[in-house]
Amino acid sequence: MAGALSGVLAYLGCGLLGFVGAPRAFSLLALVAGVGSLLSWAPGFPEALVGGLPWGIAVAADDWTLGLWALGLFLHAVLLIHARDRKDSFHPLTTVLIGTCLAAALSRDLFNLYVLLHLKSLLALVLIASGRRQPAMWAGVQYLILTQVGLILYLFGLGLVYGRLGTLSISSLAGRGVDLGDPTLAVGVGLLLAGAAVETGLFPFGLWLPQAHGQAPTEVSVLLSGIVVKIGAVTLARLAEAFPVGNVVVAMGIVTGFGGILYALWERDLKVFLGFHTVSQLGYILIGIGLGARTGALLYAVAHGLFKGLLFLAAGEAVEGCGERRIAGLAGQLSAPVAVALGVGTWAIVGLPPLAGFAVKGGLAQGAPVWTKSVLAALGLGTAASFAKLIPLLLSLIHISEPTR
Repeated sequence: MAGALSGVLAYLGCGLLGFVGAPRAFSLLALVAGVGSLLSWAPGFPEALVGGLPWGIAVAADDWTLGLWALGLFLHAVLLIHARDRKDSFHPLTTVLIGTCLAAALSRDLFNLYVLLHLKSLLALVLIASGRRQPAMWAGVQYLILTQVGLILYLFGLGLVYGRLGTLSISSLAGRGVDLGDPTLAVGVGLLLAGAAVETGLFPFGLWLPQAHGQAPTEVSVLLSGIVVKIGAVTLARLAEAFPVGNVVVAMGIVTGFGGILYALWERDLKVFLGFHTVSQLGYILIGIGLGARTGALLYAVAHGLFKGLLFLAAGEAVEGCGERRIAGLAGQLSAPVAVALGVGTWAIVGLPPLAGFAVKGGLAQGAPVWTKSVLAALGLGTAASFAKLIPLLLSLIHISEPTR
């Protein structure tokens, strides 16, 4: 436990010091400390209290913690390279935000998750608006308003649950086998789920998410879709662990998956299109969580963080290089490296072998009910159909179009 907490504190401390000076150096120092911390406690440690009874915060490191730490640290390393020339507050804000995500992955307390979700939302808002483009700033305002609504619902749910059960410890709640026959308790858990759904960006509550992710600066888009949105997913995973809400989470996943695809089919802005697919891909994760396929859901979350990060990096290079955001306007304008990156990311997200998307989608389907396999297959077809609109952008791969010089 001490090693994990030292990694979180290193991120938060280095992030704050980065506002004073040498922001990239402190961000790099935080990454080194985070990797050392991960190596010190991997593959996990049992639950313990930080601060002791009666107000201590329960923390533990399980498979979700391990996966999200590895993903967050990897994406941080990529962004340190890609954004090496940025001189603004990007690196300190990113460092504090990643440290917040690492702390949330450790938490086993529903109130502590609330605090961390709140901090995560405020930091993400500043990063979304950092590009100072009017659409990005408006998307940031929408992000702030709607996520705060979600967190208010979550807070009311915490009050009702604590009033009935006297604890917010996830392990204690899971050990009790909570019965939702009590109307007050059922309402409390429903508010927790609704708040987490709005905050995470699930369909239809999450129509703010594609705009926020799509209009943000490229590196911020990578961070938001790669790791930040997964903290909402892990919150829902903890709720499914504490309460018997698996069927509800599966239903949320199905609606989210197909809702994101329907909007993506008609979206013309490349980065916003990828944002709608972040919504859709959350559906896969939630279906796995609801069915109890924890490992499959986790692996999909990590794989999605990797290939969606690649897609947003490539899309950002395309938009900035061509001065055009519309998919139709980018056709035939991409350089070969950008087209290759888009092609690899598309191959992975569609779920074609031998890339990670194929393996993790197959893992989710194994042992699932027949109807669930049909749903996953339909989601896969919808993803492929919507990504077909990117084919004109990939023509430089086969030298049909002349790339811009």
